[in-house]
Amino acid sequence: MPVQTLSALKLNRALLARQGLLARKRMSVRAAIHAAGGLQSQEPKDPYVALWSRISGFRAERLREAALRREVVRGSYLRCTIHTVSVDDYVAFRPLLQPVIDRELVSHRAELGGFDPLELEAAARALMAGAPMTARQMGEALAARFPQAQPNGLAYWIRTCIALAMVPGEDRWGYPRPPRFVPAEQWLGRPLAERGPDGSGAIDGLLLRGLAAIGPAGSADLRAWSGLNAIKPALEALQPRLRCFRDEAGRELFDLPDAPRPRPDTVAPVRFLPEFDNTLLSHVDRSRVIPPRHAPRFAMAANGRRERAVLVDGFVRAVWNHVRVRDTATLRVRLFEPLPGATVDEVSAEAEALLRFLEPDAGAYEVQVRHD
Repeated sequence: MPVQTLSALKLNRALLARQGLLARKRMSVRAAIHAAGGLQSQEPKDPYVALWSRISGFRAERLREAALRREVVRGSYLRCTIHTVSVDDYVAFRPLLQPVIDRELVSHRAELGGFDPLELEAAARALMAGAPMTARQMGEALAARFPQAQPNGLAYWIRTCIALAMVPGEDRWGYPRPPRFVPAEQWLGRPLAERGPDGSGAIDGLLLRGLAAIGPAGSADLRAWSGLNAIKPALEALQPRLRCFRDEAGRELFDLPDAPRPRPDTVAPVRFLPEFDNTLLSHVDRSRVIPPRHAPRFAMAANGRRERAVLVDGFVRAVWNHVRVRDTATLRVRLFEPLPGATVDEVSAEAEALLRFLEPDAGAYEVQVRHD
C-alpha cells in the first residue's frame, strides 16, 4: 500500500483534534491534561488559559482542586520545563525524563562545588519531610552542612536531581511564587515507576503518549516534544503497531492507527493560546500550525519570551496580551493581516470572554483588535 501524504492542513486539523482545540468539551481537568500530553506551566496563568480554551465551562478553581486531589501534579517534565501533568503520566514517565533534566546541571557547574550527592539528597528529603520549602530556603538551610557549595548551587541541584512536586497554595493562580516543593513520591503518596538501564517499557509508553498528543509525528518531533535523545530503536520497535505517513516535504511520520485525523475542511474556531503551549512547541517543522510567512513575527524574543498566539482557522494569525490598570482590564489583539469582518467579530468575542475569565473582578473591560 502506498504511503499517504498528509498536507499541512490535514496535519493541522489532526493536531488540533488531539489537543482539544477543535471543540470545547465537558471533561475533567485530568482528562484534558492527559489528552494534551501535559501543559507547559512555567508561567502560572498558562495552564489556566490552555484549559479555558479546551474545556467547556472551565472554572479556574477546578485546576487547583484537581491538584489538591492529586489528580494532576506540577513539576519538571518534558524538555526540562515545568509542566502540569496527569498523575498517572507523571508517575510512569518522570524517571525516564531525568537524563533530560540532568543536562541543565552543566550550566551551573561553577556554583555546585564539592558535596556527596547521596548525602545532599538525604538531607534535602529530610528537610522537606517537615514542610514544603522553596528552593532558596533549602539552599540556605543546607549551606552550613555543605560549605564547599554555594547555596543557590545546592538549591539548583535539589530542584534538578530530585523529582519534586510543586505544592498548591491559596494564590489566584494556584501556586505561590516562589514555588514550594516536596518530593513527588511524598506528595502523591505513591512511588514513581522504576526505570531500567535502557528505559525499556517506559519509553514505549512515552512515545505512544506523544503520538496520541501531537501526532502524526516524526522521530525528530518526538525528540523535540520530549527532550529525549536516542529514541530511534524504540520507535523502530513500535512501527508494526503504527501507521506511517509522509508530509509534503517527504518526511516520514508515524501515528496511532485509530487516532483522530479529521477532514481538512473541518471547521477550526478561533482559539487563544498561552505563551507556552505544546501545540506550538512540539514539532521541528511548525508549519502545521504557524504559516511560514508569519513565523518571523512569532519568533522567540532575546529574553526567551514569546507573544501569545491566536489561532484563526487553525493557524497562528495573530498575537495577544492583556493588562490590568486599576479597575480596567484590556486585552489587545494584533492581527498579522486584515481578516473578514465576521472573523474579526469572532476574535473579539473570544477575546472578551477570555478577558472576563482572567480578570473576573474588573469593573470595566476593553478589547482592542488591530492589524499591522
